[in-house]
Amino acid sequence: MENIEPFSDSSVKNSMRAYKYRIYPNTEQKALIAKHFGCSRHIYNWALSEKDKHYKETGKSLSKRQLQDSMAEKRTDKEWLTEVNSQSLLASLAHLDIAFSNFFQGRTKFPKFKSKYSGWQAFQSPQHVTVDFEQNNINLPKLKGIKAKLHRPFTGKVKTVTVKRCPSGKYYASVLVDNGVVNPVPATIEPENTIGIDVGLTEFLIDSEGNKTKNPRILKSSLERLGAEQKKFARNKKGSGNRAKQKRKVSKIHEIVANRRHDFIHQVTAKLAVKNHATTIAVENLNIKGMIRNRKLSRAIQEASWGMFLRVLDYKCRWNGKNIIQIGRFQPSSKLCNCCGYKAESMALSIREWDCPVCKSHNDRDINAAHCYTLSA
Repeated sequence: MENIEPFSDSSVKNSMRAYKYRIYPNTEQKALIAKHFGCSRHIYNWALSEKDKHYKETGKSLSKRQLQDSMAEKRTDKEWLTEVNSQSLLASLAHLDIAFSNFFQGRTKFPKFKSKYSGWQAFQSPQHVTVDFEQNNINLPKLKGIKAKLHRPFTGKVKTVTVKRCPSGKYYASVLVDNGVVNPVPATIEPENTIGIDVGLTEFLIDSEGNKTKNPRILKSSLERLGAEQKKFARNKKGSGNRAKQKRKVSKIHEIVANRRHDFIHQVTAKLAVKNHATTIAVENLNIKGMIRNRKLSRAIQEASWGMFLRVLDYKCRWNGKNIIQIGRFQPSSKLCNCCGYKAESMALSIREWDCPVCKSHNDRDINAAHCYTLSA
């Protein structure tokens, strides 16, 4: 039982929900949005440089408050910083503070400088934002009446709005809303209402009831077209208009692949967390970072997006009052017979089905692993 632990803290009462909308700014709004991108990026890079320089000189770190005071003086010297929303600049300092917290806690690497040539650009407006569903627009400080496709209504208090421009040139607004809804209390863990799931490459998902979901291999089906467009992009002259157009074509293919992958994962997780009878789901604690070091399977593992699948499944289970628990990665599963408990000493990865020498039962490797997760829970 020491190998079992909750996937996340389900007791946390989180009433925040995020809604992503496509926005259609006009020419003037695009120019002002670009200024917000540039100024937010400039403040982030400046603050990162100041913190690094101050630490090398004194051995101490600059606090967020000290950076805010220095930024006020900086805005006086550089008038172009006053053309954008000051709260967006303060949000950049908050993001840098979070980046350093994640670094010191071992979750990420040391923060890097942001590039204006990066495909994704973003800025955040943490205050004085409104969403008008009647007029179908979003109002931000200094950016009023941005047309948006508000396809999903919501109720609650708008906390922040993050405006993003993706590599293909499309604009999106992510609206964070506090709707006051508290996650339901998780159901009691009962063996008869527990299923185990195992993920794979040929079959994306296998559960303990014998159901299998085929891996769509979305990236693999687009590699030929992507390779042709990337070859054209590599032959374009750097700095030319044709190269910029071709870059957007390549970005659109990547965007289509990502959107199809997100759609597939949301459909699969909805079936498990919403439509499934089970109230507890047992999954393996996968070492995905270690697995992608295998150069022969690296692309296939990353294409499967197991990490995204488990993350989405986790919050959907919390929203629906279900439990998701993870089983230790070193606990025997596929080599262990779920009927009699016999454990095979070794088994090649190519063996997908095997017969137990003790109870003579015929076991499917993946379904057997899912069964073992259920028994461990």
